Amino acid sequence: MLDAACGPGNVARYLLNRRPDFEVLGIDLAPKMIELAREAMPLARFAEHDCRDLLGLGKSFDGIICAFGFPYLSREEVLQFIASAAAVLSSAGVLYISSMEGKNEDSGFESTSTGDKIYVNYHSEQDIVSALEGHGFSIVDICRMASPNPSSKQTNDLFIIAAKT
Repeated sequence: MLDAACGPGNVARYLLNRRPDFEVLGIDLAPKMIELAREAMPLARFAEHDCRDLLGLGKSFDGIICAFGFPYLSREEVLQFIASAAAVLSSAGVLYISSMEGKNEDSGFESTSTGDKIYVNYHSEQDIVSALEGHGFSIVDICRMASPNPSSKQTNDLFIIAAKT
């Protein structure tokens, strides 16, 4: 399993608590996130690596999870991520994506709870599903829920599970 844009290792911890037989590799571009992930989940492997370069890992995976990594990726980077995921997933591989749903043109700088400014990219279900289907994925499930993040902008969190066909 690949945990792309793994952050502090929460997904790896969740997976391994339920399926200790999984081999999990978590990747993130931020060295601090990798450090936190290694401390939180020593049973998983973590590496500083850009999720925009899945091919550079030189490995294949049975599953890829990208939990809320898409808000950090532009529309073009999301399309490339999906293409790369299709290339590195095994023949019956599964891809899990979660993102903040919205119009691409609503993307921009937003304040975090600490007052920092970060650039948030919004992605539509239609764009993501079209890219998935265009790269040989079938949609297994789609759901959404109101984002729990308090902000002036009301958003939905989008969850998609797709299988490589």
